[in-house]
Amino acid sequence: MEFNSEEDAHKFYNNYAFKTDFNVCKDYLNKDKDGVTTSRRYSYCKEGVKRKYEGDVMPKRTRAPTKTGCGTKMVIVLLREIMKYRVHDLILEHNHELHIA
Repeated sequence: MEFNSEEDAHKFYNNYAFKTDFNVCKDYLNKDKDGVTTSRRYSYCKEGVKRKYEGDVMPKRTRAPTKTGCGTKMVIVLLREIMKYRVHDLILEHNHELHIA
């Protein structure tokens, strides 16, 4: 799939995420020397896992885990010949239940 702009890709993936009930974050971005975005990754906001506490003292309050380790993402890259963004990597599988209303 191809998009005319980085923002079009974000809108498309955000609409998909809204319909399947998860949130999207702009994860990383690569730019060339002229400041043109060459690639970007959009990921699920609960991606990754929380680091373990490494201090000497236990924390006063522990919080519920917010990260699920879900690897859902979409990566786009710029095709310089036509100046459009193409989906390079797409993972739609979740490792947890979605709460679809």
